[in-house]
Amino acid sequence: MLGKNIQSLFRGMHFWNFFFILVLLANLILVIYLGLGNYQNAAKVAASQDNAEEIITWFEALASKSEANEPIEPAACTPIDEDTKLIQGMKPNQWKNCVEALFAAKGPFESYVNLLNPAGPAYTSKCNKTNLLNSGSLIFEKLTVNPAGPPAASPLEPGEKLVRGLQIRLSLCDTGFYLIRIGEFKL
Repeated sequence: MLGKNIQSLFRGMHFWNFFFILVLLANLILVIYLGLGNYQNAAKVAASQDNAEEIITWFEALASKSEANEPIEPAACTPIDEDTKLIQGMKPNQWKNCVEALFAAKGPFESYVNLLNPAGPAYTSKCNKTNLLNSGSLIFEKLTVNPAGPPAASPLEPGEKLVRGLQIRLSLCDTGFYLIRIGEFKL
């Protein structure tokens, strides 16, 4: 009886009806596949944002320790006062040494990787479409006070001296190579 019902269902259908159903099913499978991929990428972006927020929290604690003259670990991230540098002739730490110490083995962020692109770096100087590995990388930018409006952002150069009061913005380079601003902090 069931066989007769199925035969009666398909009796009036032509080749193009079957073709339409096949195309419809193929489209449905494609939408499900792309939806799952987008969901997984969104979860990776959210996890990267959580990691970036932990980095900001760490730098805020660093600023508190610096103001209280407590020891900072890693020492390569210790900022100095501009006045101290001039008076005592001290050589300030550079950004390159600090960021490398943070993401190196035994650094506080050694486990942080580029979740969107595991072959890419965990951090980079700018979000650039010409380098596809940058997608998912953290971007550190130097903020310069602008009296006429919002602060100007520029890439934080490797040779940038770490002085107290240096304003830094942390962003995430997303899959479309647009910056997702996470937050700002001062050294």
